[in-house]
Amino acid sequence: MSFMRDVSKALPVCILAAGSLLFAATASAAIQQHTFSISGDNGETGSGSFTWDDSVVPNGNVLPFPQVLTISINISGGNTVGGSTTFTRADCTDAALAFTPDFTSGIDPDINFWCDNGTNSLNGVWFYSNILNGGVSNLTFAPGATVPVAPTSVPTLSEWGMILLSSLLALGTILTLRRKRQ
Repeated sequence: MSFMRDVSKALPVCILAAGSLLFAATASAAIQQHTFSISGDNGETGSGSFTWDDSVVPNGNVLPFPQVLTISINISGGNTVGGSTTFTRADCTDAALAFTPDFTSGIDPDINFWCDNGTNSLNGVWFYSNILNGGVSNLTFAPGATVPVAPTSVPTLSEWGMILLSSLLALGTILTLRRKRQ
């Protein structure tokens, strides 16, 4: 009779552990990377890219800055202070990126960034026109290609591993309850 009482006390833990089997699946994100080219009216050239999870921002939507995972912008020549400059997501405070996935469809597609790396800055305005400080230049951000980024493998247990873990958890709960009772 005491065994049945122990099992009934451990039942919620067993149900929780068994329920985790329903959600045990390989995790992978749908990360997309868009590359673009840059040209400026004072001889600046460059390229860049940014990534986002298209399961969070579906195709055809504006990509808001908080959903941008990475940014890499490289500009050289012209009015670039120091001859060349690089911006990362940490240098940026905002972006106007429309429309996923190719940034060339829709009424007003655009790629604009508001970034400052301490030497140069981008101040985005509509239709790809940006101002690069340290001498003023208008930059054109021309959309390029979007490709999926290989998903990062997330370690998970197999179904048998989850069953074994659930069983061990249930057994440990039963033994703990018995030990506390004595």
